[in-house]
Amino acid sequence: MRYLGTVSYFGMNYVGWQSQPNKNTIEDKIEKILSHILNEKINITGSGRTDKGVHAYAQTFHFDSKPIKDIKHLVYALNRLLPIDIKIKSLKAVNQDFHARFSAKKKEYIYKIYTGKDLPFYARTHWLVKDKINLKLLKEASKVFIGKHNFQNLTSKEKDDKDFIRTIYVIKISQKKDEILISLIGNAFMRYMVRDIVAEMILVATKKQELSDLKRLFTKERHITNHKAPAEGLYLNKVYYE
Repeated sequence: MRYLGTVSYFGMNYVGWQSQPNKNTIEDKIEKILSHILNEKINITGSGRTDKGVHAYAQTFHFDSKPIKDIKHLVYALNRLLPIDIKIKSLKAVNQDFHARFSAKKKEYIYKIYTGKDLPFYARTHWLVKDKINLKLLKEASKVFIGKHNFQNLTSKEKDDKDFIRTIYVIKISQKKDEILISLIGNAFMRYMVRDIVAEMILVATKKQELSDLKRLFTKERHITNHKAPAEGLYLNKVYYE
């Protein structure tokens, strides 16, 4: 049978989601514990990768196994054995043709920025920006990225079967005291894409580049931006399947 899992994790101690030889990854941790509890070799497939230091509120994955009699107990057992910075939120049976990655309709990422004085307490969870951020300019910059675009200059991916075309439906920006949250919802995101977009937005919002400078990102020639927001501020917030 096929099962869909949802997991949250704090990415600081891991080299990312995806399994890598002799590396500490979230995928490997879950597979190892699942295989131990179910007494069979389990391979899990995530909805996508998250890089070193990136966090997740709701990463999703699927796996196949023999029928599980007590799913609630399995979730309980997993959370007892997994490291404290990885927590299984839910687990349920799905159709055999379901795929955690290919069945996904859209994803939401949240990027967190902190501009206050108590910087050490946010160093692993936010991008610490000391320059003054103009929220109006930040919102104006966000509009440039909304819609269907060729994002070839906002990813390190070398080749893409969709010609780097992605659609961003919404970019929402909110501020509460010294914290700024940027929410991005799109049909899919490539490696470093969110971090590159946020970095370009912040350069505009801190008046280190003009809004018109963003046009260079959508030229036909490929010139990948060298501006990248830190991994610590990025969170995979939700994967949508409907």
